[in-house]
Amino acid sequence: MIGGKWAKSGVTGERLGEPPHVFAQLITRVFGTGLGTGYAPVAQGTAGSAVLVILWWFFMPELDPFAQGAAIILLTAISIPLSNWGERMWGEDPGRITVDEFAGQAITLFMVPHEWPAFLAAFILFRLFDTFKLPFIRNKIEPIPDGWGVTLDDVLAGALGRICMVPVLLFI
Repeated sequence: MIGGKWAKSGVTGERLGEPPHVFAQLITRVFGTGLGTGYAPVAQGTAGSAVLVILWWFFMPELDPFAQGAAIILLTAISIPLSNWGERMWGEDPGRITVDEFAGQAITLFMVPHEWPAFLAAFILFRLFDTFKLPFIRNKIEPIPDGWGVTLDDVLAGALGRICMVPVLLFI
């Protein structure tokens, strides 16, 4: 919260700690921003989610739990330090960091058949849970420091989206 208002723009506040090493800044500018989606003028999180959906469609083996699980673990693991570095560069939970959307959206897409209605439903469900956070997530998870809160709120949104995909997939 900045100035009494919730802010989630490209730069949301004062830097948290010392800026990371130059190499870490470069990696954050490329991968932390979700391959540049964090530089979108509006709706950076939606742009990040959309890019991940497209990448998942074209590059993720369909219904391969090992490949998909490994991708989710990798995306979540790299999101934590990249989010931490992003906060040190741009302030608390900056909109420029969208790698956390990659991790959360991947969880919602886990084992979803490669059919456009299913992918669209997964995209919408994740965006809803990420945008309209449950109070517990907003109050207890998001404030966790060092990139953990930035990542975990999207991981939980992804898990909630995946749970809701179970009955959705019965109708698709």
